This record gives sequence, C-alpha cells and structure tokens, in this order.
Amino acid sequence: MYDQVIIEAPANRLLQGIVHLPASKSLSNRALILQAISTQPISIENLSDAEDTRVLKNALESVHRGEAIIDVGHAGTAMRFLTAYLVIQEGSFELKGSKRMHQRPIAPLVDALRQLGAEIHYLGQIGFPPLLISGKKLKGGKVSIVSDISSQFISALLLIAPTLPNGLTLEKHGIPASPSYVTMTMGLLKKAGISCNWAGNTISIGAGNFSPTKIVIEPDWSSASYFYSAILLAKEGELFFPGLQQESLQGDAILAHWFKELGVQTHFNSEGARVTKVGNFPAFMDLNFKNQPDLAQTMAMAFAGCGIQGQFKGLETLPRKETDRIKALLQELRKLGYALSQSDEGAWQLRKSAQISMERVPVFQSYEDHRMAMACAPLALCTGKVLIEDPEVVVKSYPKFWENMANIGFTIDYQKG
Repeated sequence: MYDQVIIEAPANRLLQGIVHLPASKSLSNRALILQAISTQPISIENLSDAEDTRVLKNALESVHRGEAIIDVGHAGTAMRFLTAYLVIQEGSFELKGSKRMHQRPIAPLVDALRQLGAEIHYLGQIGFPPLLISGKKLKGGKVSIVSDISSQFISALLLIAPTLPNGLTLEKHGIPASPSYVTMTMGLLKKAGISCNWAGNTISIGAGNFSPTKIVIEPDWSSASYFYSAILLAKEGELFFPGLQQESLQGDAILAHWFKELGVQTHFNSEGARVTKVGNFPAFMDLNFKNQPDLAQTMAMAFAGCGIQGQFKGLETLPRKETDRIKALLQELRKLGYALSQSDEGAWQLRKSAQISMERVPVFQSYEDHRMAMACAPLALCTGKVLIEDPEVVVKSYPKFWENMANIGFTIDYQKG
C-alpha cells in the first residue's frame, strides 16, 4: 500500500503511445444484473476489472450461495442495483457499505420499490443505508420516482422490470439527473430482447422475453478523459486508444466533440481512436455536464492547467458522489489560482482568482475519490511534477491508470508515509 505518488512529466512535454483503456464499469455493472436475472444465456466479454464491478460480481455470487449479509464498501452502483435486485430474491438480506455509503441517499429508490410491494427497512438513519430487505416475488405495474438525485435509481428499477409479470411503467418527477445513463440501461435491455419505450416522463419496460445475448463491453470513455486532458496540457501529443469508438452507449463519448473545440482532434477507424493535439484552445468555454457529470473534475482541472475560464452547468449531483466533488474542486482549484463560484442553481463560474506562487511540487488530495486523483495527474505537464495523496483509490474504476500513465512517458514514483 502506498500513501502518495509523485508524477513527473516528460521533460520535453511530448506524449506518444498506446493506451489500453479499461472496460466501462457502467456497462459492466448493468450487464451483470441482466445476466443474473435473465431466463436466457447472456455472455459478457471484456468485463471491467474495476473494484466497483468486482464488488457487484462478488455480491451476486454471495447471494447465489445463500449468504444474507452483503457489504458493498464504497461501491455506490452496487448499493443501488442490489437494492432492487434483492427485493425479487427469496430470503432476507442485510445490505450495507462504508461510512460514506451510509451518508448517500437511497430513499427515492426505496420508496419506489415499496410502491411495487417490496419489503425494505432502514437499519440506521431513515433514507440511507444500511437496509434490511425481505425478498419476494413482485408483480410490477406503475411506479413514480423523484428523478433529480441519481439516474441509478431509475436504472436499478428498469433492470429488474423484465422479471415482473406486469412489467414496469415508471413516471419520473423532477429534472432527471444524468439521463444518458438511463439511455445506456435501456440500450442494454433492448440488446437482451426486452421491449422498452421512453416518452416524455414515462418509461415502459415489458416483462420477460429475454433473447440469448452476447454483450461485449466497450472501452471506458470517462477513463479516456484523463488522457485527453494530458494531450491538451502537453506541448505536442498523439495517443491511440484501441477499441474506442464514436458510436457508443456511453454519454461520455461527447469528449471527442468537446476536445475538438479545445484543439484536440480525434480520428476514428475500425481499430480504435487516434487523438492528436492540432491547434490552440479558446480563452473561455461553456459546458453542460447534465449527461456527463463524471467529466466535470477532468475538465475543471484541465481548464485551470491551461488558463481557460468557463461556465459549468449540470453539476447538481456532484455533492452526492464518492465525496462532495464540489467542495473537493473548490479546494484543489485554489492551488492553481482558480475559483469555482455558483451563479445559479447548477451553474458555476470557473475563473482565475489570483496570481499564485506554485509549490515546487504541488500536492493534490484525492478525497477517497478515484476521479479526483486521476483528474489531477495530468497537471504534472504544467508544473513538471505533482504529488497525489492516496493513489490506490484509482482501483475503483481504473486499476492500471498509473501503469498506463507511465507507458506514455510519465515517471511514476510511489511513496510511503
């Protein structure tokens, strides 16, 4: 176990190489639930090796073995998907996680499942894990849910809908959070032969009728974001990402478009994507993260590293992630002479706040958040070196991140204590 890592950029600030991205954990986690409930064979190729996916896979295997206590640790997706999955399994289950997990709300999902007849009890603070779930057969039908907290609540319901004899008709209330992830869930359901329809605020999922399916998990677009950031911050650079394609179920594929506006070009072919720095970047850029909240930290740190100012919208869900990502960004951007200030609900101004004297080796905190650690790493191209606390947090989504950074020219020096 290492407490810190020092990342040193290539002296010439030139980046070149091949980056083998991890498989999408978002797609992997959904595929695992579909595989567990399907009445027909579903095979999964290129399953993610992210900690979140391993936690969910192990939990599903534990349930199959008859174990009654399921601990998901920090894995938020596993907590939400398993809450829905366990209500349709015979038996009584205690579903719990880490201290931070017990601070993350789950009431909208629990309320919706109770409308279907599920038996769920809170074992601690009302509205939060841990949960006691008494599983049984549910019929399905109509359910309403508050949709502005997490799209995973909706996805969790949609994923069990095919097992319900009456299917599911879901009415969403409020501005939906991260709707692209709901679209991803429906895309996989359709691939498995399930009928889906989304019209206005209503989503309808038919019962049963799975088809034998092979699901090949795409490379992870959100993981590509840290290398797009590195290309932006480099003097020159060209990276190739095997298997990465423009046509994707992942909303984060918008990266290619965003970075084109920043002077970073993406060329797709049948083998993958080649990313090259070709031009200059603007002084200001307006971005909306409603569909891509996981890209916010990457873009904020990259903008600060380049001296770009901007307006960010769609950040409503960030305080409810692995850490309060708004607070984390406020603290770490300050070290770069930047401030993030709220103008309207969900709209934030990213501005230069002061001329600062940068530390010889700036130290960035990760806040037990994999995305915070990885978003800060490319800043070594601005300062020569950066030090990041708790580097092993990246295993949550990208276990080989530091190895891949080394493969394209960075020097990675692990530190203890």
